Amino acid sequence: MSGSTARGRDTSHGASPSHGRHRANPPPVEAERYPRALWLAVYAAAIVGPFVLVGLAARTPPRPFMFELGSALGISALSLLALQMVLPARLKLFAGLGADVAVRLHRHLADVLIAVVAAHVAVVMLADPQRLGLLAFFGAPWRAQAAVGSVVALGALASTSILRRRLRLSYSGWRLLHVELGGAALLFAVVHTVGVGRYLVNGVPIVALGTLTLAGLGATLALRVPRLRSRGVRAYTVGSVVQERGGATTLELVADGHAGQRFAAGQFAWLRLPGVRSSLSEHPFSYSSSALSPERPSFTIQPYGGFSKEVASFEPGVPILVDGPHGAFRLRKETTGCVLIAGGIGITPSMSILRTAAEQDDPRAFVLVYSVKSPDRIVFFEQLAELETKLDLSVIYVASSAPPDWPGSRGRITADVLDASLPVDLRGWQFLVCGPPPFVDASSDLLRRLGIPTDHVHAERFVSI
Repeated sequence: MSGSTARGRDTSHGASPSHGRHRANPPPVEAERYPRALWLAVYAAAIVGPFVLVGLAARTPPRPFMFELGSALGISALSLLALQMVLPARLKLFAGLGADVAVRLHRHLADVLIAVVAAHVAVVMLADPQRLGLLAFFGAPWRAQAAVGSVVALGALASTSILRRRLRLSYSGWRLLHVELGGAALLFAVVHTVGVGRYLVNGVPIVALGTLTLAGLGATLALRVPRLRSRGVRAYTVGSVVQERGGATTLELVADGHAGQRFAAGQFAWLRLPGVRSSLSEHPFSYSSSALSPERPSFTIQPYGGFSKEVASFEPGVPILVDGPHGAFRLRKETTGCVLIAGGIGITPSMSILRTAAEQDDPRAFVLVYSVKSPDRIVFFEQLAELETKLDLSVIYVASSAPPDWPGSRGRITADVLDASLPVDLRGWQFLVCGPPPFVDASSDLLRRLGIPTDHVHAERFVSI
């Protein structure tokens, strides 16, 4: 996996066949929808629940509608903020969701959070224009100061995330700032809620307030505090550094004092150097080795910058901390065949899957469609040729530019390329797509046009963070 990227799961949308041969497709698999549907239901409850709470609460005398609407929006904003802090926390509870979907949900739902906060502030001011004076901060009641502090922290968090590269914030510096501003926004919001003393400070609602606070801050601490993360982190040392074709580097690690972390082929882990200063400088990479040798995992890395460039100069014996495994990109046991579609360094999880299958003498059929800029950028060319002798594997190379004697396909992966590569009978087959976001989106769209059902396409994007 390339440096400073986030990974995970996404699913294409099914469609009726519109191209090529008629294919026998499998029935939908509903189970993989559940993690995302459950998480979206939690978010929906966080938005709608406060309105139900305010609507059912009896107040004497009744308050004007705008006052109650402002309260409901405020509680929704608090709930969404806490959930936003839980979502990226790498909890096993969300493992089925996939890291890619978790990151993209976190980003998209941040827009919803900001919209709800803006609506809360606007409604509160419209309900009582005299409250505009509270924005002066100095001299305002402490509950109003807490509200202003929360909004300012949230605005700074959003701004620094959007402008990170323009502000030239380092990756680790931005992560630290992101955590600090998010925690400050939540704490100020809780203080404001307690100061207002209306809906979440008595009876059952106060339990909800405490749960939201502990969930948000607890998830952040569990992820960022080294001592709390130590259970999921294992020490390794660099066994060897291998220069691959296409400029990539493979780090072959050796477990240091343990039997290795078991992982499923296709998953990824966060790597970092030891030390407090590097605790925020961790980077996600796919396992590229067989899952049957967890004590000697390998990670193949394209040198884009920072840590991913440094690995080429690592010497044997360099200590590495590995936090993993993570991700839901994997081959299902019930699958009767698998189509792997890889773009660039997105080949790494596919290599782990194929290497594991070869060691297990897997009799199933595999098709790998591998897109590269040019033939000299093919990582694992020799290894794939060897795997073709050990597995029922067909490898189709597609190069954007190639010399006249290039035997593979040219340009981009098209519906014709895929249609010619796939067997007619796809009953029980699974489709795994991995690479940069534009590549994954285009490939998923092609599969949709070929009539591949949504529940059998598992797509993972390498997203720069």
